[in-house]
Parts: sequence; C-alpha cells; structure tokens
Amino acid sequence: MSGDAHKAGAEALTALLNQAFSALGEKEYAAAAGLLTKKLMISAGQTVEVMRALRDAVGKDIFEAQLKSLTAHQARLLARRLDKTVPDIEVSTAGAACAWIRDLMDGNTPDTVETAAPVTEAPAEEPAAETEAETPAEPEAPKPASSGSYFGRKSFRTGN
Repeated sequence: MSGDAHKAGAEALTALLNQAFSALGEKEYAAAAGLLTKKLMISAGQTVEVMRALRDAVGKDIFEAQLKSLTAHQARLLARRLDKTVPDIEVSTAGAACAWIRDLMDGNTPDTVETAAPVTEAPAEEPAAETEAETPAEPEAPKPASSGSYFGRKSFRTGN
C-alpha cells in the first residue's frame, strides 16, 4: 500500500470514530479508538506520515497512551519501521523507542536531534624531556587461580 492509501485509511478511521462511535460515552470512545490505534501501530507497513495522520485522527492523548502501552519489543519494531537507520542503543528500552518515535513524528531527524558542539582538536602536548631514563615496566606475574574456580561440570559430580 502506498502512503496515500494509508492516509485514506486514517481519514476513514476519523470518519468511523466520528460517526459510528459518536453515540458512545467518553470512556468507550477512548477504549475503541485506543484499540484501533494500537492495532495500527503494531501492524507492518507504517510510515511517519501514517503515524502523524493516525495521531491527528484519534487525538494526541489517546495516541500517547497507546504509544506508552506498547511493549519494549513492539516499540522497538515500530521505531525500526519508521526509521530503518536507528541505532540499537537508541531503542534499547520501550521509553527510548517511544522517545525516538515522538522525535521522528515531530520532524526531528537523527541529524537534528544530535546538536553536539563541533569537536575541536586539543593542541598536542609536547612530550616530556627525555632526560630521565625510562625503566621498562615489569610484567605482572599471573594471578593463581582461586580455590573456588569453576572447572566445568566434572567439578560438580560427586565421587570424582
């Protein structure tokens, strides 16, 4: 499906929520919209534009509640669907993955998120005067194995 078809799906969801669920109370409406939102979040083929359209369709409160309710695995998968170049360390937890998704949806790309100061090279320090004779460092003696070392399964067998 193309992005336009997904946007049309978000528009259909908006119409469905406005017409079919208009007779429901606020709690029931939030539950129905939340269920549909979560199903769309964990389905394959999502893009940033689709997620924006979905957030606009159901409202930011319901969208954020469903985003927070995703498991770490689901949030990581959604972040990877939205940004194929996301580093593993950036989406290692559910909170980190949700923050990454929010940044993508707000238009912050990974290049604009990292606003580190340009790295300036420190002037190289002059080596100390070589008037002192350098003594080679003595190699450390290997430490003996402790008495509680693990030597494999055989050490746990009785009678051996």
